[in-house]
Amino acid sequence: MVLLRGNETPREVICLAYGLEEGLRKFYSMSVELAIDPKIVALLTKLAEIEVKHKQRLFDIYLTIDPTALDMEAFEKNVTSELVEGGFDSDKLLEQSRTTFKTAARVLDFAMTLEAQAMDLYMRYAQRSENPAVKNLLFDMANEEKAHLKSLGDLLDKHIDIT
Repeated sequence: MVLLRGNETPREVICLAYGLEEGLRKFYSMSVELAIDPKIVALLTKLAEIEVKHKQRLFDIYLTIDPTALDMEAFEKNVTSELVEGGFDSDKLLEQSRTTFKTAARVLDFAMTLEAQAMDLYMRYAQRSENPAVKNLLFDMANEEKAHLKSLGDLLDKHIDIT
């Protein structure tokens, strides 16, 4: 699947990334309905809330590029959010991952997989980009995904007994 051509503007890349974050937020929110255990529901809710923070970070970056942007709601009209981080279709991913929502360890492992795939996606596109500003933005986004991955790993280590 190709989401980027290589000659995107920073504005286009931010819109794409924002859409992927929103797609993942929706995915986690829809996943709450599949979870039975209240701890899993709480974890999925927290993961959805984290994606809201990621979206805010991207919108803040967008404002540095386009300070005339009115508000997040107007910005979101230019964003497509059917895909989640890693480039997956959220509806198909939800159907394929139904068994994931039985334990917190599985949920966190799954979330870590998505963050790793998003990091890889941004790294690959950074290497392909012809625009130096976009290249730097994509490398920064890959580093943020790496930090998200570490945070999820810390959460897994701190709160979950994998054995």
